[in-house]
Amino acid sequence: MACSAESVTEKGADLLPTLIIFDLDDCLWTPEMHELSDMPSKPIEGPLDPNNPSDSALGTIGMGVPKDNRGGWGSYSDGEEVVELYHGARLALRELVTNPLYKNVQIGVASTSLEPSYSRACIAGIEITEGVFLKDIISYDQIGRSGKLTSRKTSHFKLIHEESGVPFEDMLFFDDCNWGDHVGDLNREFGVLGIRTPSGLQINEFHEGLETFSRERRRDAVKV
Repeated sequence: MACSAESVTEKGADLLPTLIIFDLDDCLWTPEMHELSDMPSKPIEGPLDPNNPSDSALGTIGMGVPKDNRGGWGSYSDGEEVVELYHGARLALRELVTNPLYKNVQIGVASTSLEPSYSRACIAGIEITEGVFLKDIISYDQIGRSGKLTSRKTSHFKLIHEESGVPFEDMLFFDDCNWGDHVGDLNREFGVLGIRTPSGLQINEFHEGLETFSRERRRDAVKV
């Protein structure tokens, strides 16, 4: 069923998740960090509003690997290595930043990245709206698969839950699930509602997640 920000707005902010958590590689952005030949440290400028590029403010829309640093497995021989948000992911994040409806919704990221430092460089460098970077809107981040973190995102969510105090049933998760069913795993383990984004986060998938969450919340209220 198609849904939109307006349909969610009509139902009220009380039907929104407390915490929205995104995967990074192949969900919010492309390519995956392990495909890069070195640290993405070069800001790439462009229009921040993909729907109105001619009237948009310019900002850092991606992070590139400097040409002098490229080499080895994963390097691009015929073009730049640039990490950019998927179109739908940028739209969703801009909506979260600019729509007052989401003022009480927190944002987190959970990633099993093989290169956590690369991920953090992108989070620090990529701009969402003018002067607002990914790092500015993320309240909780668990990135990598070492220490207390494993290849299962249940480990990431356990730590986010402990840090935030947000119940699992008040979380909404988006993940590409191309290399493992993290959505299903988290739902079975903790009851977290998740939406699969196999081609990178699309704006309709973002709204679908909000709609599904509000529908589940209304159903739970009826049961009570």
